[in-house]
Amino acid sequence: MPKHAPKLTFFLGKGGVGKTTVSTAYALHASSRAGSSIVLISTDPAHSLADVLDLKLKPGLQTLRTGARGKLSVWQVDAGTRFQEFLDDYREAITELMEQGTFLSRNEIESFLETALPGLAEVSALLTISDLLESAKFDEIVVDTAPIGHTLQLFRIPNQLARFLDFLELSGRRDQVLAEHFGGSTRVKRLAIVDQWDAVLSSLRRALSSEQARLVMVTSAERFSLEESSRTARMLEEDSQAEIAEVVINRAVTRKSTCKRCQERFRLFEAARKFVSRRFPNAELRTGEDPGAPLIGIDKLRAFGEHLYRTAGGGRLENRTAAGRRGVGAGRMAISEQHHATLKLQSVRPKKAGDVTLQPTDWPDANTQLTLTLGKGGVGKTTISGGMAYTHRERHPRSNILICSTDPAPSLDDLFEQNVGPIPKPVLHDKHFQAVEVDSTAEYLAWSRKVKQVIAQSLQVQQGGLHVELSFEHEMLSALLDIVPPGVDEIFAVFKLLDFIEARDLTLVIDMAPTGHALELLRTPERLVVWTRLLLKSLSAHRTLPLAQELAVEVASISQRARELAQLLKDRKRASVFVVMLAEPLPDRQTGRLLGSLDDLGLEPAAIFVNRLLPNQNGKCPRCRLTREWQLATLSRLSSDRKYFAVPDFSGQISGEDGLQRLTERLWEIRRRANTKVTEDLFVNLGLPS
Repeated sequence: MPKHAPKLTFFLGKGGVGKTTVSTAYALHASSRAGSSIVLISTDPAHSLADVLDLKLKPGLQTLRTGARGKLSVWQVDAGTRFQEFLDDYREAITELMEQGTFLSRNEIESFLETALPGLAEVSALLTISDLLESAKFDEIVVDTAPIGHTLQLFRIPNQLARFLDFLELSGRRDQVLAEHFGGSTRVKRLAIVDQWDAVLSSLRRALSSEQARLVMVTSAERFSLEESSRTARMLEEDSQAEIAEVVINRAVTRKSTCKRCQERFRLFEAARKFVSRRFPNAELRTGEDPGAPLIGIDKLRAFGEHLYRTAGGGRLENRTAAGRRGVGAGRMAISEQHHATLKLQSVRPKKAGDVTLQPTDWPDANTQLTLTLGKGGVGKTTISGGMAYTHRERHPRSNILICSTDPAPSLDDLFEQNVGPIPKPVLHDKHFQAVEVDSTAEYLAWSRKVKQVIAQSLQVQQGGLHVELSFEHEMLSALLDIVPPGVDEIFAVFKLLDFIEARDLTLVIDMAPTGHALELLRTPERLVVWTRLLLKSLSAHRTLPLAQELAVEVASISQRARELAQLLKDRKRASVFVVMLAEPLPDRQTGRLLGSLDDLGLEPAAIFVNRLLPNQNGKCPRCRLTREWQLATLSRLSSDRKYFAVPDFSGQISGEDGLQRLTERLWEIRRRANTKVTEDLFVNLGLPS
């Protein structure tokens, strides 16, 4: 068992850049050392760790059979289960402390603790890391994080927990303050929970701020991904003085090619290397080459880890087809198992049945009051949202349209090639076409200031002993309101969306956060109705107090607005949902889970965009040919009872008015019958960009 403090290695990055693939490959490589003990945990609410490993993972911590000389354990953290375990350990202490420090009864507090809470993913991730640090069983803890926006929340939570501990200590002094005021005395015992949490917090802060923690930024060579990586690094430096130690440019094309698509990707890679050297001058640079096929399973991931980490800065891949031809290029490190991936792919390659066609069609526009775009990180939600908003504006020149991002790490700036902030502003030089990026933290702080004013005004009319008691309540509630709670993104994004909907006659297109947190936002209106009902019931027992009366009005307003949004989301005449996916095995699996969750919420997608389909290049490029075969295999599994649109793969990024016009010029509807196969002929003579 390791007796030293374990290393902490975090893999960060924009959704879709391959964080899970890179972090798993690294963990497998690290566990190849004799006697090593490595644990890999996933903190993304929309897990793909089991998909990458091609294993069914059990709940909790488990050891993998990898054949390595060291040991590798994995933990795909279930946020809800982990948080309930935490509550089970501390439920009595939390209830006692809140009962002592507030006017809520024990039954009311227990009802709140049973209600589903937002922000569980970030809190549960830190609890898991804390448990692993305390266990001292591992040499290294490798963390596959959620997409960037919510990973930033992960690093901010220790500071939020510190403020929460201050609140708990303040709550514990309530009886002492009242006794002193009325001439009595009482000894307030410092509750054990405060000491326990203080120890956990100290451990986490030391681990996250010292050389014990290593931050690895994973990016692709595309400008959107690089810019987001740069913004994230800057925010981490400002918030927690954390510095990126290593950058991995993943899915790169590192050599010149006669293939136009690969040549453009090589140009992007060369530009990306220069960008990284300027923005991350102290970071080690590694390159993960794109083999043209997904890296799934322990053997391929281990080989990819060797490719990335055995040689300084990463090696090159060698990709052999079933016939023994060399594909992506030779170099220092070869993935010897790659031919197995090709053989497996050939076994599911669609037959040329001719039963599926791509029918040219027009781009759908945002023709309902509210349009939401959902999908895994990195599939192109922002681009598709922009395409629908642009199409609507072209067809309805007199209408007002607002495109809004609820992603904590938004990309609308990059899409429209201008600054987009928390206040709606015109884009593309069109006053009727506006964009906004919701700053949920700022929205929460504005709301908390308003509630503080309500409390202060209520206390001005109090007299005598009651004044003293409520003055303490004022101090306590103000301390609580100063804490920016995890999950604020979902709650206050909902409030802001309602403001936009109510403000004026406009069409609202919402570019949602990646899958896990988008689903949390969609669940939030129903949860808010439950929470506010509980809170109103609690306040009714104190309805003679002006403070409770004022708060009840505010809570009732929240409840009504949450109920209205919940109804709007399920009204197909007023709201529509579109899902974006890639024709690749891993995004396809996660899209299937997303569709199941939407069904549970009673939300039926109007259509699914299959983004970035490759053209037929007549077999000239081995890498592109292999990629296209995987795309075809994925298309062959699409359900026949949903509507699918096909969007071609474009060279370079879609941005600005010219890019959006180019994007919306072509679209195809995928039409097929049940139990049929997609054919290679799909991509012939469609005029797709080469």
